[in-house]
Amino acid sequence: MIVQPTLTTTRDRDMEIVCARANAWTNQVYVVNVNAADPAAVGTSVIVDPEGTIRQQAGPGQELLADVLDLDAITRVREFGSSGLNRPWAQLERYGSSVRLPMYGGTFQPRPGRG
Repeated sequence: MIVQPTLTTTRDRDMEIVCARANAWTNQVYVVNVNAADPAAVGTSVIVDPEGTIRQQAGPGQELLADVLDLDAITRVREFGSSGLNRPWAQLERYGSSVRLPMYGGTFQPRPGRG
């Protein structure tokens, strides 16, 4: 699960939610994007599942979001893909350590027994 704390006081909050959904879908993990509530910011915190679907969304005021995150969903999505199509981790594992990550000074490390 990735927790993304934000402090958005502007009207572009909708675009940040699009990014949270894209991050969840691309990385195939849960993303909890937390934004400060009104009057400090515009609220609308979200919990997004590994397929990019918003599971919970707060309003503009102070609100508590609660959800049960099915961690097996991450395994299922990584194995079969989002909507049975998108499998970036399998694609990365196919090329293993030949995938260079210069920004991090390393390479992609496949799971043991893969790639």
